[in-house]
Order: sequence, then C-alpha cells, then structure tokens
Amino acid sequence: MSEKKTYSRNPAVTETDIDDELFLVEPESEEVFYMDTVSAGLWRLLEEPASFQDIISVYSAAFPDSDSKQIENDLRKALDDLLERGLALE
Repeated sequence: MSEKKTYSRNPAVTETDIDDELFLVEPESEEVFYMDTVSAGLWRLLEEPASFQDIISVYSAAFPDSDSKQIENDLRKALDDLLERGLALE
C-alpha cells in the first residue's frame, strides 16, 4: 500500500445508519456490509480523498493514548477490506 496514493469512497456505494450502526450496500452485488467502529470511522473519513498517512494522523490524534503500531495495523486491515470489497477506491 503506497503512502502516496489517495483513497476515497466508491461513490456508487450507499450507506444506511440504523440505531447508530453503519451499513454499506455494494451496488453490483447488492451485498450489505456491517461497518465496525474502525471501518465506520474510516468510511466517514474517506468522504474526502486521503492518503494512508493522513488517515493514520487523524486516528493518532483522536486516540493519543493508543499504540501507534496497533492503530496503523487496524487501519491497514480495515482499508484493505474496504478496497477488496469494492467499497473504497484507490
């Protein structure tokens, strides 16, 4: 995953909030995805294109007492998942 690339939402994906839970619907397969806390925050952050380093910076500032390596690992997994499912774009 290149640090210079930017990532954004797939504009074709629809989102639904139900009782403070976020669900995304991938338009081609119509598959519904539940977003956990990390993925939901990442989805909201990707409303504007962002580099991976920008994403890490936002989360590190929001959670200053958390281990930076753990934040990076969690975000990398969440972003990879969004990309693999076609919910986010490079």
